[in-house]
Amino acid sequence: MSNSSSSRPISVSVEQAVERLCAGLPVPPAETVPIAEALGRVLAEDLISPFPMPPFRRAAMDGYAVRAETIASASPDNPVLLPVGDESKAGGPEPGPAHAAGGALRIYTGAPVPDGYDTVLMQEAVTRIAGADKPDRIRVDRASEKGKHVAEAGEDIPQGATVLHKGTRLGAKEIGLLAAFGCAQVRVFRRPGVMILPVGDELIRPGEPLPKHHIYDANGLMLEARLRELGASASLADPLPDDADAIATGLERALGQADIVVTTGGISVGKYDDVANALQRLGAKPLFTKVHMRPGTPTSAYKVRGIPVLCLSGNPSACFAGMELLLKPLVVRSAGRTAFQNEWVAGILRQSVSKPSPYPRYVRCRVEFAGDDWLVTPLGNDRAGNMAAFASANALALIPAGGKGAEQGERVRVLRLSDS
Repeated sequence: MSNSSSSRPISVSVEQAVERLCAGLPVPPAETVPIAEALGRVLAEDLISPFPMPPFRRAAMDGYAVRAETIASASPDNPVLLPVGDESKAGGPEPGPAHAAGGALRIYTGAPVPDGYDTVLMQEAVTRIAGADKPDRIRVDRASEKGKHVAEAGEDIPQGATVLHKGTRLGAKEIGLLAAFGCAQVRVFRRPGVMILPVGDELIRPGEPLPKHHIYDANGLMLEARLRELGASASLADPLPDDADAIATGLERALGQADIVVTTGGISVGKYDDVANALQRLGAKPLFTKVHMRPGTPTSAYKVRGIPVLCLSGNPSACFAGMELLLKPLVVRSAGRTAFQNEWVAGILRQSVSKPSPYPRYVRCRVEFAGDDWLVTPLGNDRAGNMAAFASANALALIPAGGKGAEQGERVRVLRLSDS
């Protein structure tokens, strides 16, 4: 198809666009990596606990292990005195059961609780009495419930339980859990490779001299950084000129190197918007050529030889919205994650948004949780080309289509921005 005004657009909602982008994506190949390199990767198989956690009965407090029945009658007026035998420390030798029948065992947090003891008394709850010619004793002046401060084997996780599910993104707590089960390596999905192609005669790479009437390619660097935050392997090409032949050549090269291709710029209806023409030359199948969203209505997507090509606007605000609303779910799904849809919350507008729109508007804003609600403050001066507004935004607010916008106090849907 061509990008001329006579072409009939394939018009979809944001939700439909995500469905089309993510439909039929192949399961990424898996690879084994050292656990120290697994942060941000996606688990390629369930983690089944190979042993119970904790793996043995252990003390949850510093104190003394006893049998609850031996102190059942203890009170301030009738304290119980128990001899203190051996001690048990984490990683130390197995303590002997010399006084298990009626004595106490000095014990430390994380240490094994031998059979014969069923309760741990906190050291602050007893008084230790040194013995000159006999074992030290402890004085106990209150009873304790059986099992107090003893973590039984398998109490947290039984052996054979599914601890982490395939498709889980590995953060710090997941890495800690893997390490607790002795995993030195982990099976993860390969990172999706994404190639970014900025398009526009006016674009100059940062660091180069800036000719008159040119701009630096901020969109490309923004996309590259965001993709890496999302766990992708991202590569940014040099800006391509507004020329269908050059764009087709750049796309051909990118298709041979990446799992996903993203372009920015050159997708509107102007004389020099040639991305759609270049894709037509490569036999691309359009998934959609118009999205019901502002900014970013001309956002388009194609499949070329099974590879998705997402075409984002060169307008900074529209590029940003397309990145969060469409590119993020595509990349997250391509990385093997089972939960890839954006998660929205409800919030209350602190200021009115009066600008009408025939399509839903995605307004940059700041949100904060106060009381029982998210409070939504639209950013001032949120013009389409205002890059500065990105820095203070931590969410996108969805303003419904129509002639009135949204009023202060109205409840709207909010997409919080995060790095995962």
